[in-house]
Amino acid sequence: MAGIVYAPEPLKPVPSAGVQFTLVAYGDPRIPWTLACREVVALHGCTVVGFDDLAEQTTA
Repeated sequence: MAGIVYAPEPLKPVPSAGVQFTLVAYGDPRIPWTLACREVVALHGCTVVGFDDLAEQTTA
């Protein structure tokens, strides 16, 4: 996810390196202290298929 990470003591935003939002993985211990603004999704190991190719495969 991407958002603003806060420090627990004192409860203030943690400065980021010149970016608006910090990327934080779901297993990251900072997740409870992150105010999310969007979810980041990535696809790996996928094949791009055109609609025409898909139609040919389903009618065959």
